[in-house]
Amino acid sequence: MANRPLPLILSGLIATLVLGTALVLALRADSFTLRPADWAALTFTLKQAALSALVSTLVAIPLARALTRRRFPGRGAMIALMGAPFLLPTVVAVVGMLAVYGRNGIVNQVLAALHLPPVSIFGVQGVVLTNVFFNLPLATRILLNGWSAIPAERFRLAETLGLPPSATFRHIELPMLRDLLPGAFVVVFLLCMSSFVISLTFGGGPRATTLELALYQALRFDFDLGRAALLAGL
Repeated sequence: MANRPLPLILSGLIATLVLGTALVLALRADSFTLRPADWAALTFTLKQAALSALVSTLVAIPLARALTRRRFPGRGAMIALMGAPFLLPTVVAVVGMLAVYGRNGIVNQVLAALHLPPVSIFGVQGVVLTNVFFNLPLATRILLNGWSAIPAERFRLAETLGLPPSATFRHIELPMLRDLLPGAFVVVFLLCMSSFVISLTFGGGPRATTLELALYQALRFDFDLGRAALLAGL
């Protein structure tokens, strides 16, 4: 009971740190107006984050299941390498994406050799693809831990009873997915909401601007403190 105020104090400190900058901007602002482009940025931010989280979690399901149910050479190394995106600088990953999918990247060179039209990584597709590169390993590790936590005796019992794979999945694996998938989706969604460098490189156009980019433009180019405060509040 004596420690109950501590979480409230810590929450208040975190809220002060998060909202303090926006409050300072608001106090120095002359006006508070949002442009239609700012609402478009909010829509695009939610859209790209939702798409990235959806693709990451859906692809993570068969990948984590295969890593759990199959043993093959290099499995341990593959699982260990899933931590690489968390350590890799974002700029390095962006340069790698451009080297593969950029205008003069490997993919477009192959398409040009086959006399096929080039593909563009700039726009929502590039933002989502790069977000998936970073967050698919995270979603896979979350689900992999969930599959590893299922007692092996349950699978042996299902095999003894002669249950088909669909029934085994429905009765043993699906309850675990119902527990973990929403949390994994939310975690990836929130991470993709703040992917500034990715959005700056592959987005940035009128139809591919996130809230962070709009905030950067409001401060860096327009010096509109009121608009920046509102965007930070959003």
